[in-house]
Amino acid sequence: MTTRWRLRPFDAGLVDELSRSAHVPPLIAQLLLNRGVADAPGVTNFFDARLNGLHDPGTLPGVVEAADRIVAAIRNRRKIVIYGDYDVDGVCGTSILWACLKLAGAEDVEYYIPHRVEEGYGVNAEAIRKLVTERRAELIITVDCGISAVAEARLARELGVELIITDHHTIGADLPGADVLVHPGLDGSAYPFKELCGCGVAFKLAWQVCKGFGDGKRASPHLRDFLVQSIGLVAMATIADIMPIKGENRILVRHGLASLADSARPGLRALLTSAGCLGGRGLNTGTISFKVAPRINAAGRLERAMQAVEMLTTEDQGRAEELAQALDLCNSQRQEVERKIVDEAHEMIAAQGGLKDRGAIVLGREGWHPGVIGIVASRLVDTYHRPTIVVALNEHQGQGSARSITGFNLYNAIHACAGGLTSFGGHAAAAGLKIPRAHFDTFAESFDLHCRGVLSAEQLQKSIWIDAEVPLGVLTLKVVEAIDALEPHGVGNPKPLLVANNVRVVAEPKIVGERKNHIQVRFCQGETTLKAIAWNMAERGKVLAPGKLCSIAFHPSINEWNGRREVQLELKDFQLVEEEVHAQSA
Repeated sequence: MTTRWRLRPFDAGLVDELSRSAHVPPLIAQLLLNRGVADAPGVTNFFDARLNGLHDPGTLPGVVEAADRIVAAIRNRRKIVIYGDYDVDGVCGTSILWACLKLAGAEDVEYYIPHRVEEGYGVNAEAIRKLVTERRAELIITVDCGISAVAEARLARELGVELIITDHHTIGADLPGADVLVHPGLDGSAYPFKELCGCGVAFKLAWQVCKGFGDGKRASPHLRDFLVQSIGLVAMATIADIMPIKGENRILVRHGLASLADSARPGLRALLTSAGCLGGRGLNTGTISFKVAPRINAAGRLERAMQAVEMLTTEDQGRAEELAQALDLCNSQRQEVERKIVDEAHEMIAAQGGLKDRGAIVLGREGWHPGVIGIVASRLVDTYHRPTIVVALNEHQGQGSARSITGFNLYNAIHACAGGLTSFGGHAAAAGLKIPRAHFDTFAESFDLHCRGVLSAEQLQKSIWIDAEVPLGVLTLKVVEAIDALEPHGVGNPKPLLVANNVRVVAEPKIVGERKNHIQVRFCQGETTLKAIAWNMAERGKVLAPGKLCSIAFHPSINEWNGRREVQLELKDFQLVEEEVHAQSA
């Protein structure tokens, strides 16, 4: 599938004005304008991202009442159970809240993570019943789940257990009748930032609880230190849950990454060591997304999420290392299972005639592991650029994970085809569902037809957004260092993508990497020559012969090796000049 290059529109006058008023290079001004930062004070706030810019947790709907109930439960020595989700967001949020309550003096507090295969996502009735009857729970607090648990909240009330629901997922037509709901998107919410992850919501609740053990406005010193250290887990969850890295999230991720790098917690150090991320240049959103988060997610995908929470909360260094090694093995197993299912999915699509005029991809097969189908769906979206649902089927039902393309609300699309589904939930970019096996074919056809009817031709074409066209000579170390200061990157603040036209290939490209799937190539333009690395482009890059003239789309970066620092381009895409394809203005 060819990729359309789309150049973001810009106003040269506004770029010049911001560059002068904020004292930044014109290219940096253009990148900031692309990200909605339009004046000098906004530039200062963007780069500073100070912790005192976080919003008071007391303004988050439900937090004050929830914290008061938790403080009372701790003081009255009641049994508390934290009910979390099995992904990075839920595991990190559960870890923060459990550790907070223990530090605040809770004598009887446990955590519970449902079994992904046997129980599925979210709050389930059987678990609620067991927590009350077998573990004698008197207060249950959910993390990253529960906003759609209407029947389960009713059961909790019947069983006489107090229920606090904290969540951030899309709110449905009916709200659960819990004792307290904590959610930034509740009707009437005055909370300034609606895009916290589930762990972020749990962190705000923990913050308010800590205030309850301080002077009511501030946490006591030891609890304040705990909160500052916990921001690293919030950062990890925010990145892993693909939340926008803007506003409050930018502050949390910026300071959280620094906190992770300096963390003295045994579990975090063991996790980062196993991922090869302890020390070196430091952590960023990419290393969290591709090296750290998958290890925690693998635990949940292969039924060991409780171990992930134990690893993040233990004070025993030996136990932390043992658990980190177990999660590393889990991740390797997950990768093997994932590769097998991806290969089978490609074969199924080819057998069905390929992409053709599909509006969506909906695949299901018996024997697929429900723990990895979300990753498989993401891989298929990357390849085919269609909303994708992958379903693990058994004799009677299926469990599915869905992923979207940019700009398409997946939750709304599933809602439009929800007749016959057992359940579903999620948000615009990702969702999950349960479906009777007998209904699978009908749903697959219905979802594909719906997507065909609402997706525009422009949405169906894979595209990349170019921030700016630059000559290679502009990319000095000083300028690229200024670009690096825009980190952390993610949704809402993407890694800057630039284009250079009419650059020439210098010398024969080199195939590199253990699997020989990457290439190194040098490009020159005028008197400037820069090295580029093209990940997973070894096959396609064979056309980049010496002397070829190209247009290249790339991320500028700084490569450090043996004490030497130089500008390097991370190639995202290229077009030979004879193909006459350049970035198109939007």
